[in-house]
Amino acid sequence: MGKPSGENSSYSRLRVFSGTVPTPVGEECLEHWLEHAHLMFEESECSNKEQRRCIMESLKGPALAVVKAVRNADPKVIVKDMRPVSLVEGEAFIDMIEYACPGFKCPSRWWFTKQLEKAYQSTFEDLKKDLQKRSSKITLTTNAWTSIATEAYLGVTCHYINDNWEMVSLVLCTKPLQDRHTAENIARWIEEVAEKFDFSLCDDVQAIVHDNAANVVKALRILEERHGVASLRCAGHTIQLIVNHALKDPRINKALGAARSLVGYFHCSEIATTKLKLKQEQMGTAQHKLTQDVAVRWNSSYHMITRLLEQRWPVTATLLDPEVTNSAKHYMDMKADQWSLLEELQKALEPFEQATVYLSGEAYVTVSVLPPLVKGLQKSTETAFESAPITTFQTTAAAEIASRWKFETTYDEDGNNVCIFAAALDPRFRKLKFLSTDDIPKVKNKLQTLALEARRVQVREEPEDDSPSDQPDHSRQKPKSVSVLDMLLGSDDEEELEDEDPGQDQREDAVRNELLVYFGEKPIPKDKNPLQWWKENETKFPTLAVVAKSYLAAPAISTPSERLFSAAGTIVSKKRASLTKEHVDMLTFLHSNSE
Repeated sequence: MGKPSGENSSYSRLRVFSGTVPTPVGEECLEHWLEHAHLMFEESECSNKEQRRCIMESLKGPALAVVKAVRNADPKVIVKDMRPVSLVEGEAFIDMIEYACPGFKCPSRWWFTKQLEKAYQSTFEDLKKDLQKRSSKITLTTNAWTSIATEAYLGVTCHYINDNWEMVSLVLCTKPLQDRHTAENIARWIEEVAEKFDFSLCDDVQAIVHDNAANVVKALRILEERHGVASLRCAGHTIQLIVNHALKDPRINKALGAARSLVGYFHCSEIATTKLKLKQEQMGTAQHKLTQDVAVRWNSSYHMITRLLEQRWPVTATLLDPEVTNSAKHYMDMKADQWSLLEELQKALEPFEQATVYLSGEAYVTVSVLPPLVKGLQKSTETAFESAPITTFQTTAAAEIASRWKFETTYDEDGNNVCIFAAALDPRFRKLKFLSTDDIPKVKNKLQTLALEARRVQVREEPEDDSPSDQPDHSRQKPKSVSVLDMLLGSDDEEELEDEDPGQDQREDAVRNELLVYFGEKPIPKDKNPLQWWKENETKFPTLAVVAKSYLAAPAISTPSERLFSAAGTIVSKKRASLTKEHVDMLTFLHSNSE
């Protein structure tokens, strides 16, 4: 009698395998998939070709990509999905490849490592060429991180606006650190990154975004003195400091502690969780789980409060159930005044949460939003609340904003004013309403100076006209003797040389006219994209556009370097904590810059 076929055959047991964790509904984990594949080969009377077809049809997603990549010996299987190099030598993996590609010999981990090194070098050279082609200055973000193997790294990312007026973000390095994290060493490490990628901190970098750590702040002062590069403190970290300081009121801490305990109990009690779901269904409330906060992250406390307020009545009803309250012991519902305090606190924190979320974006302009946003946050602290603790929160937050963001809304004659210039060059905020009436003309005058300098650079970089000129060639004229009176008053020849560029005055007038027209136009709506506006108006304001590209590229938050470490943390997992520091840098670089 032949083997069973159709629905009863082993084919029906070969379900989809994608390698996704956790295993999706309707799919198999690797062990079960291999078991069923083995049964199929044992029981089926089909040809090997038909069996391989069945195997390949059962694979999808990452698993299918891995098989194809290994067959093509493509190192992207390691880079894109951040898999360990040792993956290719795993017993289960080899079995899967054998089923999918009988007779195929998978390359060794050492071969894949060599391919990764070659891919890194190729991508590194391409990225350097891209940086050389850009037509504007770049902004860097930097942050330090320690891996699971207790090895320290410095992450550096690069940001600029390309010729199509699109934001470009690149990871430069996850630099291994050997020495102590002193300010001098951090400054030196950043200089080494600039040297490695062939750009000048003085001429090519507009600003460096960083956190508020004392050693990093000092390092940026050193770089500012040496290279004139602007220091831009991470707005997200500054908001963290402002809010954490304002939350120190004991009454707020007590209410947050009560909320924390309540949420913690529901997370630990299966009975309470089950009863809460039942009450949610009965009351028609969204079936959301309660959110536990992390004490040092104010925004996690905001999300905990928001979810708890949403679920207040189902939670209260659940706590009234004898099965829950008897087992809860000291975990009881919060007092009415604590609920009221948390409700006001949620409203007071909401503007800071919205500001943080908006400033964390990488695909759109953020640095120009900071000055008007600071004004908006200051205004939000003027909202009156009934409870004394929240009034204290508002007062403290207002004082912290004024102290930590003084130069985001006030022009500093000796400062870099990156945020203010960026806001002025953002057509949404060009009326500069966040500045005092005394500061507005100062900003416009300084922008005119920057635009004139940009125009002079453009003229110097323009190719020279080789056609014969009617102007006299002073380089071939015999030098004349200069009298003492000529030295004091200036000779006639010098005045002639100064007047030889008749287009200089015209160019300067054109730049001044650009500024007058630009600032004379109405601001565009807040929801419009300033980069799209500049793309459409670049020919109308050619010189200002050059300056705008350099200033608008800066991110307001050092999120890019923090996200870099999120990827690095996945790469340096417990299964491959023995990776060399150089390979950590390569893998992170390739993964982050892969298309």
